[in-house]
Amino acid sequence: MAGYDYAGESATQAIYNNEWAPYRYNLGATTSLADLDFYGPPSGFGFYPAPANWVPHFWQGQFSSLFALSSIGMSYYNAAQVTLRHPTSHGLEFDASYTYSRSIDEDSDAERSTEFSVSTNLDQGILNTWNPALNRAVSDFDTTHLLTVDGVYELPFGRDREVLGDANRVLNAFIGGWQLSGINRTTSGLPFSLTEPGYTTNWQWGSFAVVTGNVKTRRHFDANGNPQFFDDPSTINSGVTTGTPVRLPYPGEAGERNIFRGDGYFDIDGGLTKSWQVREYGTLKFDWETYNTTNTVRFDPASIDGQLTSGTLGIASPGAHNSGLLTQPRRMQFALRFDF
Repeated sequence: MAGYDYAGESATQAIYNNEWAPYRYNLGATTSLADLDFYGPPSGFGFYPAPANWVPHFWQGQFSSLFALSSIGMSYYNAAQVTLRHPTSHGLEFDASYTYSRSIDEDSDAERSTEFSVSTNLDQGILNTWNPALNRAVSDFDTTHLLTVDGVYELPFGRDREVLGDANRVLNAFIGGWQLSGINRTTSGLPFSLTEPGYTTNWQWGSFAVVTGNVKTRRHFDANGNPQFFDDPSTINSGVTTGTPVRLPYPGEAGERNIFRGDGYFDIDGGLTKSWQVREYGTLKFDWETYNTTNTVRFDPASIDGQLTSGTLGIASPGAHNSGLLTQPRRMQFALRFDF
């Protein structure tokens, strides 16, 4: 291999010039090693045919990986929970609960999943099976803060109530007996990761990137109207070759998993109901229910493109049927029911 490109070139320099330099930033260091092993030096450069009778020394031509399930994984969850309850008084009943927590694991997918059916694009299995702890990070579903409030309020209008308590039957039919209900769920941002474009450690999945400098996240819409979660994605991409502010992982590394935060969950659902007693014949009930009342759009961090050097780095994609949203757009439904 020495002198492959020019007289006096070392074998190490030849590998660098023909394998590492051209493929490191789009296919990964593992690909360079595979080329040399599959096709043999020096013909392996650039995927040329292997010399006659060449036998690979390390790579198995039938597999890029061999997935297996094992109970070696570790996970941890710790939380502080506070709940405030208001019993029914003056027609009002509500609960408010707050949870401060941290969930840590080495992989967040279900045991039933395979490498081709992971539930999110954040999970990629154990990247270095000789050191599973390299995957240790906050879970994909880690929500540091979670606030839930729900309540029911009987509006104080109509006969025997605080307002217009002496209303006649006709007026009471319009203003009395209304009940308002609602539930709100709010969380802090969910995690997401940056990944390399190639296969440095595991030839099935790319490792996570390593942050070496200041990477600012900022949820905004770019010039094309796409939801963008990085303040300056072009600087991140262009800095990959210099290693700042984000570098590619080295062989054997799993990188840094789930170190960025995207949107959290926010949803307010509500309902307005009223019942009328129709003599001895039965009860007529009206329901008006709203889901995502404020029509708040929150993007699922699992839909954010985290692959370095891609043209869509940091862009969240709602996908078909808004599958990339944490909540669906506002919906309302009305019902009129007669029980007899």
